[in-house]
Amino acid sequence: MGNEARLAAREQWSANPAGTHHAVAPEGTPEFYEQMTRSRYELQPWLPRLLRSWVPSGRVLEVGCGAGTDHAMIAAIAAETAAVDLSPRCVRLTQTRLDLEGRPGIAQVADAEHLPYPDATFDGVYSFGVLHHTDHPEKAAEEIWRVLRPGGTFMVGLYHRDSLFAAEKVAKYVATLSWRRQTWRDFLPEIEFGAVEREQRPLVRLYSRKSARELFGKFHDVRTRVEHPAFRGVLLPEWLRPLGFFVMVTGRR
Repeated sequence: MGNEARLAAREQWSANPAGTHHAVAPEGTPEFYEQMTRSRYELQPWLPRLLRSWVPSGRVLEVGCGAGTDHAMIAAIAAETAAVDLSPRCVRLTQTRLDLEGRPGIAQVADAEHLPYPDATFDGVYSFGVLHHTDHPEKAAEEIWRVLRPGGTFMVGLYHRDSLFAAEKVAKYVATLSWRRQTWRDFLPEIEFGAVEREQRPLVRLYSRKSARELFGKFHDVRTRVEHPAFRGVLLPEWLRPLGFFVMVTGRR
């Protein structure tokens, strides 16, 4: 990742770790994690089922652990876990949760494009809402390949280009004449909580199902499915699901 993009990402998610604004309890307490978990899976009610069906029983790495909500679920299933994030605050939040729950996993600061692990270390690699913020996502995909054991699997969540949500953002960009005062590159990151207040906004990419598969073209059995956040507890009807906001990509080395 370029230094500028890396710095913007670290500052954005150090200030606003994903999901923490949904919790009102003191940060790092069991109540804080419980509130964050409840709000996350009310918004993404399909994700726990998807995680439970995917998590391998061996060693699993999460790339971009945020505040540790998904990692806690992974750690409850896998024999051993590791987590990395650019943000020291996110690493502390994840490690605190692992310690509170008595899980043996280790979280550390690291870059998705330069993972600090030997080749063929993990049975699974998970990353949700992270790789579309990297300057060189193809390098991150190559790193996932490198650290996976032969036969190991990955699951990655990316923002979906061909979604209702993305179409809404394009319409707003045009209708409000935002294009007169800012580039699409600066406008799109406003979807991230708190990003509108930042001078240097994080990089945001959108992927079609085809481009998501191409990103992981080196892998075998690459498959995609589209999901969407719930709105007031209601999911998109099945016939609109292909227009959801997340492309979930799975495959194996």
